Amino acid sequence: MPKKGATAPDFTLPAVDGSPLTLSELRGRPVLLIFLRHLG
Repeated sequence: MPKKGATAPDFTLPAVDGSPLTLSELRGRPVLLIFLRHLG
């Protein structure tokens, strides 16, 4: 778990179109991450 105010480690998630998107590609832009629990 990163400490408050620390730089987040780079990671890759699928973008809306299914292509890989890394956090480092968004450097310098505001980023909001929302993680939802699976409800099924």
